[in-house]
Amino acid sequence: MSLSVTNLVSQKRSLVIKALLLLIFSVLLAWLTYQLLYTTKVDELKNIQAQKLFITTNLFSRELGGVGDLLTLLASGDALSKENNTNSETQGLSLKSQQEVQNYFTQFGKASSRISQMRWLDNSGQEVVRVDFTANGARVLQGNNLQSKQTRSYFKQGIQVAAPNMYFSPIDLNIERGEVVKPFEPTIRATIQTSSDTHLMSGLLVINYRLDRLLRTIKDHSSPEAQIHIINQDGYWLLNPQSEKEWGFMLKQPKLTLKTESPDLWQYQNQHSTGGDRIVDNALISFMPLTTFFGEDSGAHTNQLMLYATSTQKLLSKAHSEILLFALAVFLFVSFCGLFIIWREYRYQDKLIEFSLKLQDEQQELKRLNDTLVENIARQQLLQDELVEANKLSSLGLMVAGVAHELNTPIGGAIICVSNADDANSKLKKAMEEGMSKSQFRTSVDLINSSLHLATINLDKAVNHIHHFKRLAIDRVNEDYIDCLLGDIVSDLMISLQPRVKKGKVQLLEDIEANLALVSRPGIISQVLENLVVNSLNHGFEPGQPGRIELKARRFDANQICITVSDNGSGIPTEMQKNLFEPFVTSGRGKGNIGLGLYMVNQWVTKLLAGKLSFISEQNSSSEFATQFTVLLPINSCDSEINNIK
Repeated sequence: MSLSVTNLVSQKRSLVIKALLLLIFSVLLAWLTYQLLYTTKVDELKNIQAQKLFITTNLFSRELGGVGDLLTLLASGDALSKENNTNSETQGLSLKSQQEVQNYFTQFGKASSRISQMRWLDNSGQEVVRVDFTANGARVLQGNNLQSKQTRSYFKQGIQVAAPNMYFSPIDLNIERGEVVKPFEPTIRATIQTSSDTHLMSGLLVINYRLDRLLRTIKDHSSPEAQIHIINQDGYWLLNPQSEKEWGFMLKQPKLTLKTESPDLWQYQNQHSTGGDRIVDNALISFMPLTTFFGEDSGAHTNQLMLYATSTQKLLSKAHSEILLFALAVFLFVSFCGLFIIWREYRYQDKLIEFSLKLQDEQQELKRLNDTLVENIARQQLLQDELVEANKLSSLGLMVAGVAHELNTPIGGAIICVSNADDANSKLKKAMEEGMSKSQFRTSVDLINSSLHLATINLDKAVNHIHHFKRLAIDRVNEDYIDCLLGDIVSDLMISLQPRVKKGKVQLLEDIEANLALVSRPGIISQVLENLVVNSLNHGFEPGQPGRIELKARRFDANQICITVSDNGSGIPTEMQKNLFEPFVTSGRGKGNIGLGLYMVNQWVTKLLAGKLSFISEQNSSSEFATQFTVLLPINSCDSEINNIK
């Protein structure tokens, strides 16, 4: 009895340990699933935001480049040139020259709807010529309407930048008579110096360029995954999805800054001036700098903006909830399946312990009878026959113990079959009591028979698969050159690929010439063929699309074997074919592919197998195959490698 208690205690302890290990494994698996999916989602958002920031940067660069071209064209006009104007004066412009410049500015400004002002300032900052452009047309300002811009920042900075370099002022709102113009007119001022040696006078040409259309275009590119913000050096918004937060520095609202609203993000940005990304308040934020003027050499300040792309809080919250639910489902599924397996194992072990205890009791009883007979043999000669029978029973008990040990595994399997048959029989009996037709009864019986028949077939298949998988596993770890048959290598590979092929509608066919013997590395050959087949499955066909992949091998000549892997899929894009065997080249990066499959295949074939790899492909081809990879392998790779070394 003590043995029984010990076995039960040990069994329960083992059950508890297994259950705890299973729960720990389930938690870790769910956590890793959550981390992987969440990281994938965040990386996807980062890629989207990076694209939006790149687009915004291109829009800015193109717009400012256009402003620079306009300013350069303006400064090179004949109306401003000293050589082409005989009415120039040393200290300024004559009335006639001034009128000619005004006419030139007027005609030039009408060519662009985004120019709001054009001015020519002398070296002291006094406006000499000024033309304003509105929806109603051009307006020339003269006399007392011309102002001194000596104290304005754009004049102080622009006058420090020598031509032909230009200066771009910080972006702000247009101000007239000390008041911000409404509706708002976001403006950047571009300046270029003029010299009395080349122009009518020394001074500064200034173009006021409206950016409202550019900012609207950028805002139109915003999406829930990437809402575009533009912030100046002091943290004020020039562009924000919430318009009321914009232009705080112009509207005398110092609290409308990123520095005030999110100090941590502002500090993080200052620590990562070259750009970066961060999750703040459950929203992913990516940022990068945009410099509109580099003035280190001139003494002028650098005008730097910061571009932000932010996701909505709802987006990451929803993704977080969905991924968390999926991870929970993984945890529950793995836990349930594992606990079910542990429980069944516990039941089988409990039965085994019960049989072992019964056998132990019989052995003890036989031993007691045998001891009794041995003690009385001298006194009871008449019981000799009974003693012989007792000895026979003792031998029988030992034999039963041996048989029970040998039949341990088949009995366990028999218990499973009987349990399943009993469960099916109980369901059938219940259905019969509730009433069922003859056809239903026949169907149930046929189902039980077919299940048992399939079980036998599957066991035979399992033995066959184990044989193939064992050989395949041995080949994969063996790096020596050995004698092998290509047919055996392909046969083992086809069995290992069947589970993946069964998931779709693509047929995998083999056509291998018989008795293709070679001295090579079968494991490497198997890996090459597997990668080529899997590459066709992943990139040649859409999910659910029917198709055909053919693996064919023939003797090419006395020293080489030719293997082809062909498919009738979509083909390889023309722009990728030139660099197909280079690392990180893939058409499925959005599906998680990193582009190393064909690169490794090429390395294996050329470096390890001393062979050659080539392909032909045509998109949307009407021929039998759209893509075909050809592998030429030497009959004896060992000799080929030695020759290459020599």
